[in-house]
Amino acid sequence: MALIKVGSVNNFSVALKEPITNETAKIFNSTLNSLTKIQELDQISNEIPVDAFELVESKEARGISLKSIKLNKNFESFLGNIFDKKNEIYFLAWAYDLSGQPISFYPGEGFESGDVIIPIRAGDIREFLGEGINLFAKRRIKGGIALRIQIWESDEKNRTIGETLKQTSSAIQDSKLNNLLSAVSMVTGAPGVTIALVKDAALELAKVIGIILAANGDDYVDLFEGYYVADNTWKSGEEKHTGTGAEITLMKY
Repeated sequence: MALIKVGSVNNFSVALKEPITNETAKIFNSTLNSLTKIQELDQISNEIPVDAFELVESKEARGISLKSIKLNKNFESFLGNIFDKKNEIYFLAWAYDLSGQPISFYPGEGFESGDVIIPIRAGDIREFLGEGINLFAKRRIKGGIALRIQIWESDEKNRTIGETLKQTSSAIQDSKLNNLLSAVSMVTGAPGVTIALVKDAALELAKVIGIILAANGDDYVDLFEGYYVADNTWKSGEEKHTGTGAEITLMKY
C-alpha cells in the first residue's frame, strides 16, 4: 500500500506544567523543561507525577484544506487501466487534534454521490476553488493535528458510493476514537497514556474504514497520513505531497 507520511503522533507537543509546586520541585530539573514531545516522556523517572506534563496549545488558530488532486501519469499502469481513460475518483478524509473537539471528516452528511465523484484522466489535475475543500476548520489546536486522506477510484459499474461513504461517516462518528477525543480535555493523567489510547483507537478506525471501502469493489489509489505538532511555527500556504498514484496539494491557513 502506497503511503505519503508526514510527521508522527509521537511528536505531539507537551510541556512541563507551571507553576511547579514545592512538593514536586525537588525532583524536577532543567532536563524536564527541555522535553517537548510525547515520545520523550519515556525518559522521565517513575517518581515524576503523571500530571506533571500537559499538551501544548498552539499560539494561533490553524486550519487545513485540500487545494488540488493530481493523478500521476503512471496511474493506468499502477491499476492496469486503459490509457487515457477518464477515471472517477473520490476521497475520504478525517482529522482531529486533542482539544476535546470531535473528528472533522469529509464528506459530511447530506451529500449526493455526484458531489464527491471527480472525473479525471491520469496526468491531469483537479483544483478546488478558493482555499479548497476544508478538512480541518481553523482553530487553536492542542498537541497537534492528525490528518488522513484516502483516495479511491470508483468502479463505473458500481453506483453505491453514496451509501458506502454514509457508512464511513457513521463509523467515524460512532468510533472509539471520537468518544475518546470528546473526553480528552477532561483527562488529567500523563499525555503519553492519552496518546497511546488515541493511537490504538485511530488504528482501529482506519481498519474499519478500509474494510468498508474495499468491500465496495473500488480500487485504492493513495493514502496521505500527516501530523502537525502544536509548538512548531505554522507556515500558511500550499504544501505538496506525491505518492505512487496521486499528488495532493494541501492549503495550510
